[in-house]
Amino acid sequence: MLLKITILASILASMPLRAEQAPGEPPAGPGLELIQRSCISCHDIYMITTKRKTPQQWAEVMDLMSARGAEVTPEEMQIIEKYLSQNFPAPKH
Repeated sequence: MLLKITILASILASMPLRAEQAPGEPPAGPGLELIQRSCISCHDIYMITTKRKTPQQWAEVMDLMSARGAEVTPEEMQIIEKYLSQNFPAPKH
């Protein structure tokens, strides 16, 4: 699990931040609770929540983290993906 979380952390850390994405308190919800349980041991919450991605991109990140050993069930992955997609969407062009 630690390896999978470490990998997620390195991937998220390599993604560029946007100036307009100042950290704030992430919205409450079951997705946040799962992130805090499954991801925060390796990732700062703001490293995750300052990213902006499409639903497909969030799903790809979750698939990658799962492949690297993140200890989340498929159902939990869907909850996290939905939470991130709704609360941290990619900017519309």
